[in-house]
Amino acid sequence: MHSAAKEKKSRYQEHDQKTTATAKFKPDGSMTCTSTYYEILGIPSALQNETHIPVATLRSAYRRALLRNHPDKSSGQELGPTNKTQTIYTIDQISVAFSQLSDSKLRAQYDKELRLQNRSINGAGQKEGEVFRTGVEVVDLDDLNVEEEDGIWYRSCRCGDDRGFLIREQDLEEAAEDGEISVGCKGCSLWLKVLFGVMEDLPDDKVSGA
Repeated sequence: MHSAAKEKKSRYQEHDQKTTATAKFKPDGSMTCTSTYYEILGIPSALQNETHIPVATLRSAYRRALLRNHPDKSSGQELGPTNKTQTIYTIDQISVAFSQLSDSKLRAQYDKELRLQNRSINGAGQKEGEVFRTGVEVVDLDDLNVEEEDGIWYRSCRCGDDRGFLIREQDLEEAAEDGEISVGCKGCSLWLKVLFGVMEDLPDDKVSGA
């Protein structure tokens, strides 16, 4: 099992880092909930304006939102260093948000509506294309601690959680095509983008030099 885990770990290699900067959107007034789908899933502004958000990232956000909004977990909970009381969302709201954002066509239409709503609310208060920057740290998978036998990668968060950012082998496999995955801290609202590459197995003739 140990050797198998090592083989899995070796498939994920260091990847060039990318810069991210995105626009901040206001809540959509047409929604029954005053929060956007991004806010319901806890997706930070630095990821919202990316053309493509990996499904693995959305699924991770979905699971995290369910956990953070569970009655036993969310009562009186505060969001770590931001010191803001958490808004509680229902399972239905979380499920709808995930369904809308994980469908590329629905998300594109939703983003368009958000931009129109944003212009209507802000007027001249914010120039079109103006960037709102948030602290989403971008790291390589090699920067994380790894437990090879269990197939998990983790990193501490400044909120004090020693394993605030946790990635499973399954998460990496789901995000392999994208080469990146963003995960939220289990204990606060901070996020981490992790970049990685997948080494493909070479055909036998390539290995032998034929």
